[in-house]
Amino acid sequence: MEPIWAVGLMTGTVLDGNIDVALIKTDGERIDDFGTYRLMPYPSSIRSLLEETLKAARAWNFTGPEPAIFREAEEALTRAQSAAVKELVEGHGMTMAEIGVVGFHGQTVLHRAPQVGRLGQTRQLGDGELMHSILATKVAYDFRSADMRAGGQGAPLAAVYHTALMRSAGASGEVAVLNLGGVANITWWDGADNVVAFDTGPANAPLNDFIKSKGLGEMDRDGALGGAGKVDEARLAKLLQHPYLTKAYPKSLDRFDFGAAMADGLNAVDGAALLTAFTAAAVGKALDLLPSRPKTLVVSGGGRHNPTMMAMLASRAGVEVVLAESLGWSGDAVEAECFAFLAVRVLRGLPISFPSTTGAPQPMRGGKLAG
Repeated sequence: MEPIWAVGLMTGTVLDGNIDVALIKTDGERIDDFGTYRLMPYPSSIRSLLEETLKAARAWNFTGPEPAIFREAEEALTRAQSAAVKELVEGHGMTMAEIGVVGFHGQTVLHRAPQVGRLGQTRQLGDGELMHSILATKVAYDFRSADMRAGGQGAPLAAVYHTALMRSAGASGEVAVLNLGGVANITWWDGADNVVAFDTGPANAPLNDFIKSKGLGEMDRDGALGGAGKVDEARLAKLLQHPYLTKAYPKSLDRFDFGAAMADGLNAVDGAALLTAFTAAAVGKALDLLPSRPKTLVVSGGGRHNPTMMAMLASRAGVEVVLAESLGWSGDAVEAECFAFLAVRVLRGLPISFPSTTGAPQPMRGGKLAG
């Protein structure tokens, strides 16, 4: 297949009020052109609606009928993200007719990993048929459900794109990709056929929630609070005994599996320091689980903007850390680009998840296609 232009959308579980929108040219195996990327804020009314929706989702917990707020939030975010796609494409001097497919991840409101004797469940809000009707372009969506119905974790899905990026950069074996979103996930590739990916632990979600609970804004901007605090090493050591951290992969997390309560009772700076150190040390434990320990981590996602987190990754995970930009990638765009890439794979009928990345029984196709 010739490469086509595809748009990818991502709104993370960290709920920062923004839509990540990226345009790439790809055949779903290689990246032909990194077109453009933009961060587009939601209207504040939608952000508030999504926060309420997440609360309702936790109360629902896959039991009984879905909360009514899901439908309202789904339509609002679908319309907002459709507008963001159109704005990005036209702002790049193109028309929607030139776009082969849109990868619409939607908003994860709840994710429950599988357990022995019980399939996992996941819910992303996003109406692919509505987006198709608005944009008159093919839309790939609902990327995770098929994997979970087959017994997989449904996450992380970025591995196949991370691997394509590493291949294009000539990086393998001693290099791994770490994404620091609400949750942190890692992809390791041996340079041949072996790819491993899993969620390492939390990243920005508990830290952001803790900062908000203190009335100090949305995040630990520039890692200033965490950098000024003192890590309670005894408390950290106890937190690091959590069984998830030594559990064999494949494995995945919900945004709320590790929460701000880990820092209960601490002041703002010491709490921020503890939560940042926990994220970094959890990554270190994850590196020990890989087939071979990488020497370098290429870091993408919002957490790489936190110098305290990056410094703690180096010291507490015992690894060299470099920004995605050092390999010519856009670290903020990687996740949105990933869903453009996956959308082309859906279009081509190529697998998007694998036994060593989600625990699926075999390489799995996924996603639904509207249009």
